[in-house]
Amino acid sequence: MEEQWTSAEGTGWINIPDFGRINPRRDDVDGGRQYFDAIAADESYAKVTGESISGGPETWYFEFDRPFLLANMAGSCLEVEISLLAGGRYAVKSRPGVWPSESAGGW
Repeated sequence: MEEQWTSAEGTGWINIPDFGRINPRRDDVDGGRQYFDAIAADESYAKVTGESISGGPETWYFEFDRPFLLANMAGSCLEVEISLLAGGRYAVKSRPGVWPSESAGGW
């Protein structure tokens, strides 16, 4: 059975239960870009991977409504999607995920 998504909404730093927090935002460069920083509960930057992800190691570019993975140094991994809401707010959905391999990314 597939895990259910949990969701949080807001602007600025948005808490991700049992993981840490994420700060999605946009700018007007090159027609607009979406990017985020993600901090684990231990205050370290999260490790990030996904087909729609670029940048790093602290600030990552993403596409709305495309899943990606976050992991912390303890090995906890979440699948995450960020959506744009009315008024410049963001919805951050998350559920348990599996990091692709130990050799991908790193601290």
